[in-house]
Amino acid sequence: MNKKINKKEIIILAIDTSCDDTSVAVLKNRIVLSSVVSSQVELHQKWGGVVPDIARRAHQENIEKVYLEALKRAKIKEIDIDFFAVTYGPGLAIALEIGIDFAKNLATSNKKPLIPVNHMEGHLLSSLLLNKNGQGKIKINEEEKLFPALGLLISGNHSEIVYAKKIGDYKILGETLDDAAGEAFDKVARMLNLGYPGGPIVSSLADKAKKDWNNPQRAWEEKRNKRPVSEIAGSFGLPIPMMRSGDFNFSFSGLKTACLYKIKELREKHKKDTVWSYNFAREFINAISRSLSHKLIKVIAKHPEVKSVFVGGGVSNNKYIIREIGNIVRKLNKNYFIADKKFRSDNAAMIGIAAYYNISNKKNQLKADKILELDRKPMLRF
Repeated sequence: MNKKINKKEIIILAIDTSCDDTSVAVLKNRIVLSSVVSSQVELHQKWGGVVPDIARRAHQENIEKVYLEALKRAKIKEIDIDFFAVTYGPGLAIALEIGIDFAKNLATSNKKPLIPVNHMEGHLLSSLLLNKNGQGKIKINEEEKLFPALGLLISGNHSEIVYAKKIGDYKILGETLDDAAGEAFDKVARMLNLGYPGGPIVSSLADKAKKDWNNPQRAWEEKRNKRPVSEIAGSFGLPIPMMRSGDFNFSFSGLKTACLYKIKELREKHKKDTVWSYNFAREFINAISRSLSHKLIKVIAKHPEVKSVFVGGGVSNNKYIIREIGNIVRKLNKNYFIADKKFRSDNAAMIGIAAYYNISNKKNQLKADKILELDRKPMLRF
């Protein structure tokens, strides 16, 4: 960047190696100048999930290249960077350390502050990102009007409802007690012999479901399962998890078990015919979606002062889930925000936007010897 940077503008270089994607992004305040993601999906597909040591080696091999590409696309030099930022948790421990070590070296060699960022805060604030033209879902200086807010964070390892009194002031109201939503997608995809990652594959299968998939025999299922119809996701009788719990937590392990037995039953019944799997995939998604929606409705009823709902995480790529969540939030007269599709899964741009607000609020700025003390926190919480 040849022109002198306006003092009101800060350049942030952010790094994320929390799981199986190596990502580096450059932001000017809220504006994304570049966002580069090197995916490892093909490396892990044959194993049916992320293999930690393979992920670590891939991060080591890719991070320098991804960093240089991010600088190139942003049209800046290393000397232009005012702050470095990196995910320090939660995530895969040996993957996190690659990004942290790389960021430490950059910050110390350039004598610039390093901002450690909570990965989930990145997902929560991803809707606040702006494109190169300064355009986005939320205008500059309009953020404060949107709080207090709720964050519905749904990813491979997390399912959380977070109360955000303001940016930087968070409290977890509900979280998964076992499998997260994204993990449930991967496990059910494995049961159906569909491969990895499960989310996109199960969704593409659901696209082939019949339009009336949710209607037949629901009264029969109610009697058979001894559950109210409202607790059943569709004609296969899959349960909607945690409908009777008095809290805001999630649990998808029971749904996973129900899917295991139902798939076995359907395979024995239909032999080589797999057409049933289309409706099954759609009903499974419906069970996840209804569970998320049910808890969100309960939280909003408990906290009517909430002005907005922010949705983040890789599972928010599922069109069926975000459609239902969006419809519910709008009916409840709350603002509804979800990031552009390229920023819903793990990426460094969302780490950059969280860093920007940490900088603005004068929080978590590590300098000099404090940078070297930064360590990974794989089980980090809000």
